Amino acid sequence: MISLEELKGIKSRQIKILQENGINTVESLAMSVPDVISEIRGMSDKASKTLVWEARDVLGMGCFRAVSEIETNYEYITTGSKNLDTILTAPEKERGGISTGRITEVFGAFKSGKTNLAHTICVTVQLPKNRGGLGGSVLFIDTENTFSKGKIKRIARRFAIDPDEILSNIYHARIYSSDHQVQMIRAAEAAIQEKGARLIIIDSLMALLRSEYIGIGLLARRQQVLNQIIHELSRLAETYNVAILVTNQVATKMKGMFSADDAIGGNIVAHGCHFRIQFKAKGFSMNSSLERKGVIVDAPDLPPLDAQFFITEAGIADTDIIDYPEIKKSSKKKSKKKSKKKEFDLVSAGDKDTEQEQVDNDEFQKLIAILPCSKDEIMDKELEDIFEEAKDKDLITYDRSDRVWKQI
Repeated sequence: MISLEELKGIKSRQIKILQENGINTVESLAMSVPDVISEIRGMSDKASKTLVWEARDVLGMGCFRAVSEIETNYEYITTGSKNLDTILTAPEKERGGISTGRITEVFGAFKSGKTNLAHTICVTVQLPKNRGGLGGSVLFIDTENTFSKGKIKRIARRFAIDPDEILSNIYHARIYSSDHQVQMIRAAEAAIQEKGARLIIIDSLMALLRSEYIGIGLLARRQQVLNQIIHELSRLAETYNVAILVTNQVATKMKGMFSADDAIGGNIVAHGCHFRIQFKAKGFSMNSSLERKGVIVDAPDLPPLDAQFFITEAGIADTDIIDYPEIKKSSKKKSKKKSKKKEFDLVSAGDKDTEQEQVDNDEFQKLIAILPCSKDEIMDKELEDIFEEAKDKDLITYDRSDRVWKQI
């Protein structure tokens, strides 16, 4: 990355203004639109255009280059499923997964495994490169309130990593409106640099837009906001070589006598996302089995293949039987970088302890007294609440061979 101070002709006042608006590098400035920069207070139309063009010249973006001279530095994050990784591996690459520098969209019906994949790669991106990760942190933009610390802990245990260490590297933002969504995507630029993020997740891309812009009369406005979001995500992916995963909902469309699930968002999403993967039920419905099928709908360098995988209590996997190896605690103490507090900041998931760390012992003993049992056998409402709390805190586990829940 090249700092703004190295840009010819830029003034210290302009550097300060740009940095206050999340533009901290020459690369970030070069991929910006002059008209957008000129809307910032203190930046004139002429100065904005001059600085953006100068930044592009510094990076060699103002000329054509032979394709043989272009270097691609894409890296990949394992999905947790070797089957999925295989179909996401380009022919000339040794391994595949979720690619950096580009946007990957995963769409499907409810319970298809979209959020499960999002949670899985929150953990796998933190693995070292020799285990399929990038050793980086995560920015999780949550529009549906689906983030689960309990699930992250189980996935971390599956990969033999300290759950607390994993949670401390996930920076979560709960989103309440489409305008808030745009705001936090813009805030992500500074967070990438401060937190060392290598992955941005939006779960889900269209949920708020779909609920706020209702009816054909607001469709044009919705697509304008969506286009803005996709453009900003693409710029972040290229500028900082981060991976971006967006989950998307579907709408059922009748095609003659048959129906099909199509991703919502129209052509803007279809053209804006580099990889499009559909998750489908393997059996008759999502409830008939935990086995799923991932289908590559569109990709710049991959054939339209499909792969089978399972959604489990510990993320995406090739089998529904999960082993939990022994965790070796890290002896390193992480030093946290100081950063200025912003109006809307990304908060580490490890700091979001709004719940008690321990389940009430007396109530837990009542649950233990009826274990092992299936969830359907728990008829008491109070015990159902204790059951859910104990499950989130990994005090009980599901025995797939006996199909019952047991105390750990």
